[in-house]
Parts: sequence; structure tokens; C-alpha cells
Amino acid sequence: MGLKDKKLIGLQEIEGAVSPHQKQIDMALKTRKEALEYVADVSKLAEFIGGKVESLGMGEDWTISKEVFPGVQVFFIFNRADEELPSNLKVLFSGDRIKLMRGEDLAGFVILYVIHMLRHVKESNPGKSLPEVCYRV
Repeated sequence: MGLKDKKLIGLQEIEGAVSPHQKQIDMALKTRKEALEYVADVSKLAEFIGGKVESLGMGEDWTISKEVFPGVQVFFIFNRADEELPSNLKVLFSGDRIKLMRGEDLAGFVILYVIHMLRHVKESNPGKSLPEVCYRV
């Protein structure tokens, strides 16, 4: 099954419309997305977190998928800031076992991997002035 055949869903589709864990993810991504502007080589970032670069064809600047359990994938989708919009990082999930996962566990994985991405940003940009959040990892 190719990527175009996969169904990508949000945490609200897993947990329901009122998802406390979606709010947790949103807050974590909001404070960290600016730092991802400093990613120069997406393939190195994907390798750093044990994922792979994907193209979803959604106009994204980059997407990295990461299998967190057999049959459960997380997709980190990033758009760089431009003159009209700020940067954007969103997360979608896929896999035939995704509905077996708890929202709390998925949120935890997402947050841990985004923090790990910041480690890569910090390590791959020596001497640059980075957003403060990069120095807290």
C-alpha cells in the first residue's frame, strides 16, 4: 500500500471531538514550530529521529513520518513562514492499529519527537542564535 492509499487522521478522530490530548499537542507544537525554520536538511532530521521524509502533496514544505509502533505512524507536517502566514506544524496519524492507541500515548510520542527534533536543530546550527526553546532540550 502506497502513501496515497493511507488514511491520515487527527487525534480528534481517534479520541472524539473533545480531545484534551489534542490541546496538549497544539500547545507543544505552538511553542516549538518556530525552531523548525532552522532545519536545513530534512533528510538528516528524519534520520535523527528514526523517521523518513515523505511527500503528502498537501503543499507542505516537508513531512516526516515515524512509525512509533507496528501499524502506527505519526506524520509531522511543516510549512515555513512566509510574508502572509507564520510557520505551521501539524501532526496526523495513520496505520491499521491506530485506533488501538490511547490519545495520551500518542500525544506523549508526538511531544517527545518534537523535542528530539529541537536537539537536532541545536546540534546542526552551532554558533547561530536560535529560539530559546532550543536551549531547553
